[in-house]
Amino acid sequence: MNDDLAQPRCPRCDTVMRDHPRGFLCGGCGHLADHSAELSAVRIPPAFDGPDIHDR
Repeated sequence: MNDDLAQPRCPRCDTVMRDHPRGFLCGGCGHLADHSAELSAVRIPPAFDGPDIHDR
């Protein structure tokens, strides 16, 4: 997969930004694109909601 297409570029130095718990972080200049408000508004479903192994 081409990361250039998936990750945003830093508005300050044009470096490809990395995932960060609050959004995206630039490794070059340290700019944080803070998206914590948007992320907290989205309900992320569980990865698996079937029976537990102990429920057998």
